[in-house]
Amino acid sequence: MKNRIGKWVGVLVFAALLLAWWFEFSKCGNADVELFPHKTFEIFPLNDSAVGGFSTSEVQMTDTLLTASVNIHSGKAFTYAGVGFKLKSLDKRFEPLDFTNFDSLEIHVASKRMNSMKLRILTEDPVYSRKGDYATLRVLEKDIPSSPYLLMGGAKERFAVSKFAISEFRVPEWWLSSVGLEEDDGKTHLDKARFFEIVSGSSTLRGIPDEMEIRYVRFWNDNMQEKKNLFVYLGSILFGLVLFLVYVLKTSRGKHAEKLDS
Repeated sequence: MKNRIGKWVGVLVFAALLLAWWFEFSKCGNADVELFPHKTFEIFPLNDSAVGGFSTSEVQMTDTLLTASVNIHSGKAFTYAGVGFKLKSLDKRFEPLDFTNFDSLEIHVASKRMNSMKLRILTEDPVYSRKGDYATLRVLEKDIPSSPYLLMGGAKERFAVSKFAISEFRVPEWWLSSVGLEEDDGKTHLDKARFFEIVSGSSTLRGIPDEMEIRYVRFWNDNMQEKKNLFVYLGSILFGLVLFLVYVLKTSRGKHAEKLDS
């Protein structure tokens, strides 16, 4: 009787483990958010006026193309203009966006003259950021190449495609200096992202109008490492199940042999 109960308990334990594994695996789907052309978030023209600059930006948008006409003006050490995405969903369901759900980014861009652009993620820092003050948000940056179509003779396929890990974003030295840090403290606060921005690169000529074109922006996470770990756990569960079934068969045969002998 005790052996029979033990076997049923074993069956229930492995059934529970497999059910728990399936529950975790079902949660491990691909995380994906498309900023453009899907227009998940509010899009707005962006310039450096919030930090005392004089650059300008005008944004035009169709179903397939986002264009920022920019003009970078002197007056600040770090000048910029471009387009921003307010990371609060259009239906106001969540704010801020948790970028730790993603590990990769893909973006397609072109430009009139500049040969590089700068991507920025602005996050809410619990130490340095003040509520409602854009200029105090922590800045994470990544430079990407663009294709200056004036230099390419108006080639039809002029967009530069960049794919890279979000871990490649870095806090720039100018931001560290602005808050009194001598070196990078290694913090990003990506779980509290407020804005994603595409701005002019260091090659942009000051005082000369330029254009930035964005055709596609997407963040995603295929959770490959987590899925690999889950399959390792599944293998362990199945291995344990096989050992358990072998034990059950051996004990059952032993009892059957005892009955025959008696």
